[in-house]
This record gives sequence, structure tokens and C-alpha cells, in this order.
Amino acid sequence: MFKNRSISFLLAAVFLITITSWIGCAGKTQVVRIKPAEVSIGKVSTLAILKFGGEYGDVVRDALYSKMASVKHFNLIDTTQANTIDKVVYDQIDDPRFLPGFEAMNADAVISAKVISSLRDNRGSEKVTVQEPTGQYKKEKNIFGKMTDVEIKRPVTKNVPLITRHASIKTHFKVFNLKTKQVLATDTVTETFKDTFGGKNENSFSGKSISSIPPKSQTLNDLAAKVAARLAAKISPTEVVSSINFDDGSTFGIGAHSQVKNGIKYAKNGAWGEAVEVWKAVLDAEPNNAPAFYNLGVAHERIGDMKNLNKAKGMYKKAQTIEPKNIYMNAITRINIAIKDRQKLDQQKKSLKRVPKKSKGAGGIRVY
Repeated sequence: MFKNRSISFLLAAVFLITITSWIGCAGKTQVVRIKPAEVSIGKVSTLAILKFGGEYGDVVRDALYSKMASVKHFNLIDTTQANTIDKVVYDQIDDPRFLPGFEAMNADAVISAKVISSLRDNRGSEKVTVQEPTGQYKKEKNIFGKMTDVEIKRPVTKNVPLITRHASIKTHFKVFNLKTKQVLATDTVTETFKDTFGGKNENSFSGKSISSIPPKSQTLNDLAAKVAARLAAKISPTEVVSSINFDDGSTFGIGAHSQVKNGIKYAKNGAWGEAVEVWKAVLDAEPNNAPAFYNLGVAHERIGDMKNLNKAKGMYKKAQTIEPKNIYMNAITRINIAIKDRQKLDQQKKSLKRVPKKSKGAGGIRVY
């Protein structure tokens, strides 16, 4: 009976691996789009990033600068070299005494924040039942049907040490318009971390033994990066990377139209022009080939402007009409969100009173 169970297990594992490889053979592509700011701060094209208070203020500030610099929406001014201005803290951002120094930067607005970080490790233990060797052996058949010595084990309950880590970074930020002398945005962004190392995880495959607990600085740096990403998304457009599946036309990756697959190969190698021509040729031969419509939609979606997003939506709808499938429904939902985001992004672009052409400051060139 043991042998039969082992053989059945091996066959099931082989089948699962095979099915997984079939499903994954169609491949994926990454689509990068720009998500609009959650809160529009109006006609601000040049933004100075002031000092962030708190022990991890510099870490959050640097991560925010890098995140916002990846999308060329604002002309960013780094004030770290301006000794007087860089001493201004969150609560002083709208203090009239500092306005002359701000005006010398030729910025439209400034942003500052205060960062509150905390981390504690709570030590304890929990009862864990483990199989303890007894030093005694018995004869059993292995998966190959041969008799072998197997050590007898007995269940033993032990108190196993554990550490539960609690960490958080809370950031209060404020954006101040230097032209209108008004606060444009103020909010709080918080990221937390909680995980347990050791205890029942000590000898598991989770990788959460006490010896694997990360350094405290790593935990807080990771939280700082998350806070900065959320803060950037509040006030600035940010890049969002999505992984999108192709459709080769078959449930398990076999028996599909060979040219649809060839188009996918081209696209995965970056030859999108050739891929589009292949899928168009498929539609010339088979006007109701839903995968070809869908993959053409992916090609248009990755371009990302409004014209191509609408084309992608049309392709996805055609595919869904021909053959209702979850992958097509999900694509329609995704593209509708992308279109709304693009409309909002275009409005935010138009709200800028000027497009920065050139900057002599540390911020460099920041143009669309």
C-alpha cells in the first residue's frame, strides 16, 4: 500500500509540473504606465524638497526624490546644498521668515515632512510539537520497494524561542505654494511591519527562523521606501509596472494557431512591429481569431497614450465577443482603469502653467 501511495504521489507531481509548464508557455510581458497623482497640487512645475525631520527623515526624503525623478512631471530642486533653507523643518514650512530664502530658489512650491519611526522586538516562546529521534529503527519499504532501516521518531512538545518584530514609519507631509502662500496638500502616510521569527517557524521551510531575522535598519529602510512610494503617488505621477499574459489560443498551450504563437515569440523578444504584423495576418486568414485580437490589444496597451488605449479596449472587446474568457474580461477592466488614469494624467499636465525647459539647479531637466 505504501508503494502504491508513493507511485500515485509521483505521478500527481509529474502531472502538476507538466500542467504548470503548459499553462505558463504562452508567456507574459511587462506594461509600464504612468499613474496620475492622487491629489493634484495645481500649477506647480518646480518643486523644492526640503528637510524631512526625524531619525529616518533623510532616508524617506532621498527615496522620495528618486521615485519622483523617475517620472518627469516636476522640476525637482534638491536643497541639501542650501544650508539655510535645508534647516527649515515641517512646522516652519509656511513661516514668513523663510519666504525670502524660498523665493531665491525660483520654486513654485516646497514640500517637507516629519518622520516618526519605531521598532521593537518582543521575545517569547511557544509550544511546538516536533518529531524527536529515538535511536531505534524498524524495517520499511522505500519508494522503490526495497526494505530499508527507518529510525523511529516520537512526538515531543517543546518550548521554542521566538521573536515578534513590530515596526512602523509614519510621515506627516505638507506642500506649500510659494506664489499663493497657501498649503496645497497635507496628509499622513504610514507603513507598518509585523512578523514572527522562530517558534513554529524555526524548522519550517518558511525561512523565518530566529537566525534569519533581518537587521533592524533593513526593516526600517524597507518601510521608508514604501512610505516614499506612497507619498510620491499622493502628489506626483508615478510609474506602475504590470505583468500581462499573452494568449496563445489554447487552455494548456497546445493546439493553438501556430502563427499566434510566433507573434508571441516576436513580442517576447522585443520585436513588437513583427508581432503586430503576424497577428494582423492571422486575422486576415481567420477574422474571428480571438487570441489575435487580444494580443493586438496588449501591443496597443503597452504604448500607453489615449489613442492606443482606446484601440486596445476595442481589441479586447472584440476578443470577448468572439470567445468569452476571463483573460479578456480582466483586460477590459484593466484598460478601463488605464483610460481613466490617462485622462486624469492629461488634466494634471494641462494644469501646469509652464513646462520647465531647463534648470540650472541640482534638480536637472524635468520635462514631459
